[in-house]
Amino acid sequence: MYVKNGPLQTKKSWLNLLTVCLFKQSSMFKWQFIIFLVYTILIYRSVNCQVDFSDDDEEEEIKIYQPKPIDYVNNVNSGNKAPNVYSMSNQNQANNQLVGSEKTMEQFLDRLLHESVYDRRIRPFYTDSKDSKPVTVLMNMHINTISGISEVNMEYTVDCFFRQEWFDPRLTYSNSSWKHVEDITLHYDLVNKVWTPDAFFRNSKDAKSHKITVPNRLIRIFPEGRVLFSQRLTLRLECPMKLQKFPLDNQTCTINIGSFGYTLKDIIFEWSKTTANTIPVTISNKLEMPDFILTAHKSSVCQRKTSTGSYACLEVRIELQRDLSSYVNEVYIPSSFVVSLSFISFFIDHRSAAARAPLGATSVLTITTMLGGIRSQLPKVSYIKAIDVWMSFCLVFVFAALLEYAVVNVIARKQELKRLVRQNERNKRKSQIPKLANYSPTNEKVLMIGNRLAHMNSYNKCDLDHNNSHEALESLLQPNLSNSIKKNPQSNHSLHVDSVVSISGVSQQSSPPVASPPLPSSPPRDDAQMVDFVSSFLFPITFIVFNIVYWMVYLNMQVNFE
Repeated sequence: MYVKNGPLQTKKSWLNLLTVCLFKQSSMFKWQFIIFLVYTILIYRSVNCQVDFSDDDEEEEIKIYQPKPIDYVNNVNSGNKAPNVYSMSNQNQANNQLVGSEKTMEQFLDRLLHESVYDRRIRPFYTDSKDSKPVTVLMNMHINTISGISEVNMEYTVDCFFRQEWFDPRLTYSNSSWKHVEDITLHYDLVNKVWTPDAFFRNSKDAKSHKITVPNRLIRIFPEGRVLFSQRLTLRLECPMKLQKFPLDNQTCTINIGSFGYTLKDIIFEWSKTTANTIPVTISNKLEMPDFILTAHKSSVCQRKTSTGSYACLEVRIELQRDLSSYVNEVYIPSSFVVSLSFISFFIDHRSAAARAPLGATSVLTITTMLGGIRSQLPKVSYIKAIDVWMSFCLVFVFAALLEYAVVNVIARKQELKRLVRQNERNKRKSQIPKLANYSPTNEKVLMIGNRLAHMNSYNKCDLDHNNSHEALESLLQPNLSNSIKKNPQSNHSLHVDSVVSISGVSQQSSPPVASPPLPSSPPRDDAQMVDFVSSFLFPITFIVFNIVYWMVYLNMQVNFE
């Protein structure tokens, strides 16, 4: 059997050759033949030569589906219009090539999103010509919570559902065998196979997408080519605050949404409004914030122009009113009590230093501690806040009350020094009075009257005659002796005569007057008590007036947020 240039012809020739080589030749030749055979097989494999042992050489034809690329630009007609957004084409030939009679959803999605048919890198309605129109993206938002409002960092946190909706004619399946399906919800991993807008939050500091238990995102396709993309986000947003009226202030925080790369020639953002009364931004009814009350929220459309072009943007304005009840309970009422407590010191005797001094010092330290705690919770700004005005005036009042005690103490010490000087002079005068042998209260009165008369006579000696002196003496003796006459009427005449005679003798002899103690007078006025008395009315009235002016000014003040 001979082997020609090619494979052996029949199985019989192979068997005859093997029989001769293996049984009728020597062992050396057998091994040589086996090696040659193996070597030959390896060579045939290397050159893709196949030895077919079958008589039927019919190969089964395997057909692989290879979709042809579709020209969407030429197939788009302006016949049917999609609602409110763009003109939708029939896509007669395109849809027939894109979707056929697929029996399963897997086959339908594989052909719908195949790379040769759908390119996610190109936005909808894009063409190479200048007539390329932008894609309109409708947005709406539902806010679950608003928390973490920080005056120090000027930020707040929002948890929301962010939804975007647009039309993509490449995903139309209204002419396919699956057109009876109202919508198709895709797996969250298929988001990476569909074109999505490049929306971002301009004033965000940090953001995260929830992934527990699965990534919280939804993509849904409708027969007319409408695409809905929804995801849950937690955003930490910047909120510049005006704190001139803090804590009587109202704040306005914003959520600013814009396109990062596409300009207005490529993409337009609008709020989703199916009807005139539709609210594109909704907030949960169960929303509660510890320090603020939500008063209103507004949505608007804006544009941002930068050095790289003009971009679409949407804005949500959230108006917040600060809840004053916590600050009234924690700041205003306690500080008012501390100020009122410092006013109590005006009713304490100024000589009780152990009671008044600690009360004033404690009030000052308490207000200072409260002021430091409040300032640690607020940013360092260049303007004065309402809480700063309140705490500063409270500090002024308690410090003034403490200073008033120091003034009263100085006045009291000066007054005490004057009293000691007068007492010393009085004691010296008493030591110069001669003591009488027969002393009686009546004699003392007569002597005192005589001294007064002699003192008067020394100034009016030339003007008074004897008769006039006698009448003056009678008038001086009359009130002093009236009581003695009533008590002892028998000795009244002799006492009167002796007194007149003794005094007349004194006046006639013109003896020099003897120093006598001054007449008793009313006690001196206590200036220290008078200062405390005036302060007990002046300080509370001034504090009440300050309260009226403070609340009227800051409750009616308007702050411009523009």
